[in-house]
Amino acid sequence: MIKPDTKIEPLREDLGRIIEESFLLSTPFKRWLILAKLDKMWEQCLSKAEQDNRVFGIGSDEYEAGNALTLLLNFSFEDSNETLVWLVSGLLHLYHNETKKNIDVSALRLDMQVIGIDNTLIQQLEDLCDSETVTEEVKPVVLTKEQKVRQLENEYKEASKTDRISRTSMDAYLEWHKEALIYLSDFYTDMNSDFKEFKNLDNSGNGHSLYSNFNKIYTKYNLLMSKVNMESENNQKKGNSPMVFISHSSKDKEFAEALVDLLESIGLNKETLFCSSVDGYGLGLSDDIFETLRGLFENHDLFMIFLHSPRYYKSSVSLNEMGAAWVLRSGFCSILTSDMDFSGLTGVVNGSKISIKVNAQDATSRLNDLYKILQEIFNLAPLEITQWERKRSIFLRNVNAIKYTE
Repeated sequence: MIKPDTKIEPLREDLGRIIEESFLLSTPFKRWLILAKLDKMWEQCLSKAEQDNRVFGIGSDEYEAGNALTLLLNFSFEDSNETLVWLVSGLLHLYHNETKKNIDVSALRLDMQVIGIDNTLIQQLEDLCDSETVTEEVKPVVLTKEQKVRQLENEYKEASKTDRISRTSMDAYLEWHKEALIYLSDFYTDMNSDFKEFKNLDNSGNGHSLYSNFNKIYTKYNLLMSKVNMESENNQKKGNSPMVFISHSSKDKEFAEALVDLLESIGLNKETLFCSSVDGYGLGLSDDIFETLRGLFENHDLFMIFLHSPRYYKSSVSLNEMGAAWVLRSGFCSILTSDMDFSGLTGVVNGSKISIKVNAQDATSRLNDLYKILQEIFNLAPLEITQWERKRSIFLRNVNAIKYTE
């Protein structure tokens, strides 16, 4: 039997009391693994669990899946506390959506505290289970056209394993081919020989004939699908324009305004900069804050500037922005107010990248580094050195003059 890391053993036991091992064999769980980009890691964990089962000659598919989850939790814990919390939260969220069961996570919270996980991260688990299980309507998973075709492909594969000449198997093949043809027709014409061959398959035969067609065309079909996927990803990357997002507490508005003034001076504008507290750079009167934030994260390659302060960590919106940036692997820079110390940095963003404490001796050189990064991202025309130095000095003087009462 595969054992969990000693520190997360209570967490693994309590998680097992919530989520049945049979759920780990379900289609929704497999779909979630793919969407979370954990499918390859799961395959490795499952393979190791299967090897362990063969050695000891015990267990079932559910037993192996349970061991695979133990390995996945071990790997996540070895990576970071953030990864472990993200994995557990995502799994609980999925299980709740699929089973409609309310989840008591008090034991899991205690397990995480014992491990030494920061309360800011544990709060993510609390928000997920306390609010969403009670009030939020569970939304069905909506597949993209590509995902639907791939799902039909897998359904035919499963059906043909049992009886390839059955009516169920033949219908699954015909449905897959029809939907795949509709999807690929949006991207290819008969000028592409592989597509033409796929389009003109003779599907009038019996189940054996259809199975032969599937195996004969599968490599070319898979290549056609892969090319579409690569092209879509490239187009998406090209379509996402860069933008600076200033994540801050509304109580640090004065600091944020000074930073916006500095960024304006180097060439950023309302098309390339978002700051919710500054007029012209934030929300319109009728805009929904959460819809706006979601749109920014989806439609732009964001470079996050976090204004860390004691007030920042009391803002749930700010902490959610930090978490979203970590999930999306956005580029970022941290700026610390004069009343904030590096020891106070918590959560998923820390001081491992550019961090600027405005009253530190190296603040000017750190701001120079930030300026160079923004020049590269936005292809900004460089300022005269003396002009930049003057703008930089004004910024530091203004933010260091701010008086904080909390």
